[in-house]
Amino acid sequence: MNTIRLLLCASLVVCISASGQENAAAVATAQQPLLTPLVMQTVHEPIPVRGGDGRYHLMYELQLANFSGDKVRAGQLRVLDAAGGAVLAELDPAQVASRLVVRDRAATPGEFGASQLGILYLHVSIERQRDIPQALEHRLTMTAGGSTVAATGARLRVLPATALLLDAPLRGARFIAGDGCCDSRRHIRATLALNGSAYDAQRFAIDWEELDSHGRIFEGDPKKPESYVIYNKPVYAVADARVVAAVDGMDDSPPGQLPNLSVEKADGNHVILDLGGGRYAMYAHFKPHSVQVHEGQEVQRGQLLGMVGTSGNSSEPHLHFQVMDRPSSLLAEGVPYLLRQFSATRRAVSTDAFDKATQDGRPLETVALPGPAAHQQELPLDLWITDLP
Repeated sequence: MNTIRLLLCASLVVCISASGQENAAAVATAQQPLLTPLVMQTVHEPIPVRGGDGRYHLMYELQLANFSGDKVRAGQLRVLDAAGGAVLAELDPAQVASRLVVRDRAATPGEFGASQLGILYLHVSIERQRDIPQALEHRLTMTAGGSTVAATGARLRVLPATALLLDAPLRGARFIAGDGCCDSRRHIRATLALNGSAYDAQRFAIDWEELDSHGRIFEGDPKKPESYVIYNKPVYAVADARVVAAVDGMDDSPPGQLPNLSVEKADGNHVILDLGGGRYAMYAHFKPHSVQVHEGQEVQRGQLLGMVGTSGNSSEPHLHFQVMDRPSSLLAEGVPYLLRQFSATRRAVSTDAFDKATQDGRPLETVALPGPAAHQQELPLDLWITDLP
């Protein structure tokens, strides 16, 4: 795994469709070796999580490396059930190109430069738990020098669906699950190269904001933290746990733009809880001098930890919450969890609408959610507006 992580220097984002052009492409099989310009390798074994839509969501990445000295265009990608070859998800070349993120800002969308490396960020949803496959394979079409080939590989084991059940970190009405599972960009694509390896600790992170009764994120001067509805709201322990980190004393960052602090200060005033079983919960951006716990302390589910602020790398008051597999907010892999209960009937129409509401103070544009309002043992999805008991 560490060898793979060393190669994760660029970012390529993918989710999936079939075009029917595969018959014209040369196919690499075990019986017929065929040179392929792109190499796929597995990076992270997915842990399915039941979302508020009732479906099971798998979020994970593949490493792609261009082994040629030519430009290569990534084409159609299919995610397959490794046991029988059933197609679970598809992305056509245009969709691949639209989701392509490469550290080379001059790169053409959908293309790898010579010897360029990247990551495929994948999201697959499955209706029923019993239909979750035990392993996945990936079929990628690629074009270089006028020739198109297709290869199937990158076999990847699927871990059991998460059973980690937590209380919500906040209480009250109209909290927005910003940049959450499963197709948002800012958290899911936040792979960082740290200490010679690559980590995506924010894979299932949520930036919690709050709306007032008129649907506004703030009212008044947007440069004052206290203008925001969520500012100074209490934050609670999501489970019985032990405090492994508690940092306080950093000032609130001025709302309006990210201050681009160093990585060790990015979380601002924060708390990390050891939930047991190799799982850790991290809360970031507390209000200065509001943290109520200390390192080594045992806390009870529902215990007050501090108040929402905007310290650290924060553009406006909010609570950043994530669960990881190590006691570090960055040197870890993000893992999914379930909320004991919540209700939701609407969501923001888009990330752009959410961003606009954080900037202009006008009511957030929303749309109704299908299905029941009450949810138990599920994860709120991106931009859902939730009531948290």
